[in-house]
Amino acid sequence: MTLPSAAGGATTEQVGYFEVGTTPLADWILRGFDAGWATRPAGVASMEEVVALLTPGGDVTRYICVPVGHWTALLSNGPLGTDVGVLPSYAARELGCRAMRVVTVEDSATYPARVLEVYGPSGEPPLAMERSIVAANDGGRWVFETSGHAFPFENQSAYERRAKASRFTTDMVFEYLTALGVPIDTSPDWASAVAVERRL
Repeated sequence: MTLPSAAGGATTEQVGYFEVGTTPLADWILRGFDAGWATRPAGVASMEEVVALLTPGGDVTRYICVPVGHWTALLSNGPLGTDVGVLPSYAARELGCRAMRVVTVEDSATYPARVLEVYGPSGEPPLAMERSIVAANDGGRWVFETSGHAFPFENQSAYERRAKASRFTTDMVFEYLTALGVPIDTSPDWASAVAVERRL
């Protein structure tokens, strides 16, 4: 399957992609927390099992790092589903890797959205952002926004479409991920996933 996806509901509609190994990413996330956190093999074999581990609720208490080719996908149990927050920005600066926040929520949802935020060592300070593209409906009105320098592969003519919802589509998100080197056609290696979690 390809992430992000509606298949796992709010847990899989947003994903972080990091161009770094799964164990190094998990260890790096762990270093940002106190001694009450630990890493362990996630012990899952499928997306459904990951979703069961990441039931949305209160504060984030668990991250799952999943190998996808030579990249790592990151999911979490945020209050509204996965929320990678500022981790891609910090990873770009501290690990020296390219990292992304990616969102695809179908138009039939209450708050549909397509978001691609790309961070990297050469990104603009202070956040190390290379590029941000957003088409979203935050409660009745679509907005379309971009920042940073456009990549050569972008379909910039699409950004002039009358309907803001059509300026950045889910297909475009996946096309851009492919152009950026994310192996979206590679199945996530759920069995090798690593959990970073707060001990109860």
